[in-house]
Amino acid sequence: MRLWFGALWFLSLPLFGQSLTKHDAHVLEGKAQGSTWRVLYQGQEQKDLKAAVEKELAAFDKIFSNYRPDSDISRFNQQPSTDWFAVDADLVTLVELARTVSEKSRGAFDITIGPLLRVWGFGPFRAKDPKIPGDNDIKAAQKDVDYKKLLSRRKPPALKKANPNLHVDLSGVAQGYSVDHVAAFLDQRGIASYMVEIGGEIKTKGRKADGKPWTLGIDTPDNSGGVAAVLHLEGRGLTTAGDYREYFEKDGKRYSHTIDPRNGRSVQHALASVSVIAPAVWEADAWDTAFMVLGPEKTRRMVPQLKTLSVYMILHEGRGFRTESLGGFDKYLSEGSKR
Repeated sequence: MRLWFGALWFLSLPLFGQSLTKHDAHVLEGKAQGSTWRVLYQGQEQKDLKAAVEKELAAFDKIFSNYRPDSDISRFNQQPSTDWFAVDADLVTLVELARTVSEKSRGAFDITIGPLLRVWGFGPFRAKDPKIPGDNDIKAAQKDVDYKKLLSRRKPPALKKANPNLHVDLSGVAQGYSVDHVAAFLDQRGIASYMVEIGGEIKTKGRKADGKPWTLGIDTPDNSGGVAAVLHLEGRGLTTAGDYREYFEKDGKRYSHTIDPRNGRSVQHALASVSVIAPAVWEADAWDTAFMVLGPEKTRRMVPQLKTLSVYMILHEGRGFRTESLGGFDKYLSEGSKR
């Protein structure tokens, strides 16, 4: 999932403006990581919880944000040295987790994609008037894209560039990791039923006071505000990536912000959006990006090998869309959403 774009929304009482009762979840919300966050939780109200969550998110922002020049990742990107560079242990952990998806996807997911985002004018390098980069510009950027050139160590925590021009972009995984962290924090506070959302990345635990699971919706991938599917989620993370949030058109052709790090090009296939359910949100977050790069055919072949993932694809078909469930995703869908 791109870090600052969410493709999911809550189908829950507070969103429709009704007054909360003692049977409803407590609602906390605010802004963080260039987007918004929300926590709904059941049980006894904890007055200091919002401030505590904001403190946790601020600490993560100081580590992972590509938009803050003083964050750990920004400082690492800005320095050209190939020596070990001390960073927070969470950053090392996230880099190593991201590497596992890079290896399994054979490079379709690559957090060193920054130079390609720059030449295309996407992500933190968003251009007001983006243009299709020339072949030479793409080839030059590709020389500095290779997750294998990003080294890590745990004791003491540090990162190292084998190529001094590496630029790390964590937008495909950091927000999911933050959701996992907030969820673990709520666990430590003894909260047994909750939903955590940051910029569209979601983690749930337990059930609502009425005994029903948390209910979520997946957007129709056309910015219309429509709902493609309704699902029920308990004890899992959910993320969505798509081609409709950040793109530009040239000569009737759409160029989305999903760049294939292996060839440097904006992807061109029928996959409009992909939603992933996984035990950990970081994992869903990374794989939705990888699947958007791989496209529908390779995603169909890969999902059965990834035992922990359930996937919901929405594909362009004529002037509309069609849907496809993989890895047991159907069991999460409401009856009306099953096709």
